[in-house]
Amino acid sequence: MQSAFRRTAAIVGLVSGLLVAAPIAADAASTIKVVVNGEPVTSNEIAERSRLLRMTSHSTGASVERQATEELIDEKLKLQEGKRVGIKISDAQVDAAFAGIAARLKIPPAVLAQGLQQRGVSPSGLKERLRAQILWQQLVVGRFNRSVSISDSQIVDALAKKQGGDKAAAAEPSAGTTAEYTLQQVTLVVAQKGGSPEGRMREAEALRAKISSCDELVGAVKPLREALVKSLGKRTEDELPDAFRGLLAEVAVGHLSKPQRTAIGIEMIAVCGKRDLTGDFQVRSKVEDELRAKEGEVFARRYMNDLRRIAVIDYRK
Repeated sequence: MQSAFRRTAAIVGLVSGLLVAAPIAADAASTIKVVVNGEPVTSNEIAERSRLLRMTSHSTGASVERQATEELIDEKLKLQEGKRVGIKISDAQVDAAFAGIAARLKIPPAVLAQGLQQRGVSPSGLKERLRAQILWQQLVVGRFNRSVSISDSQIVDALAKKQGGDKAAAAEPSAGTTAEYTLQQVTLVVAQKGGSPEGRMREAEALRAKISSCDELVGAVKPLREALVKSLGKRTEDELPDAFRGLLAEVAVGHLSKPQRTAIGIEMIAVCGKRDLTGDFQVRSKVEDELRAKEGEVFARRYMNDLRRIAVIDYRK
């Protein structure tokens, strides 16, 4: 379910090209090439997405335009499905994802935006792609978690394959304990220009003092500007973001960790659940994650196929 984000993150490897490329001439007058449930996909959108795909995958030829067209159709369907079920991705979430790409490039978002424009890709076009990806992840995770579960027998079978087919050994727990947390991440974005980390830190501290239950979190964050809450699911200590390792042991369930300054802004982790697990949980957890990722990819493909099957898609010459 993370593959779309990894493809977008391939932009990171193109920083030198972005910053030195010559400007690309503007497209000719735009025409409608596809209509998806009444919403158009234009020739200019396809041309711009083709340039982005060439940048990230080094693909060439007519196949790039076909790929760009189908990707834009999928995005229309994702956004339409999000609207149908009532899920909306805020501009703050999209800006944070865009800033995350810039942070991996070690450049300000404004420089990334300038580099994209020099290659004929509007920052708003990339942001809409990110919006669709974030939305799709939420749609898939929401439906997947309600309808798919990984059983102990599946985990044992997968472990047995890794251990040479010995199911008895795979089912036998080993010594040791580890803590598993159910987490949500709060981000207060600090603007690259004119942003005040100190002001955002005060907001974070005030929020931290107010929260005593994860049920309160979304409502408390909603009035704050450029702030978002993201579910991290279940994580063990070694799976936490680097800035937060060692900080959660003393955080009570329902409360927030101390604010940390990151490349995007001020971030905190809410501990929504905690349990101690015995045995080789880390190995089993990794196997379970691998199984869920495979099941999730199959589920996502089926979900998209279902949306396409019931959609009215009109290709035009």
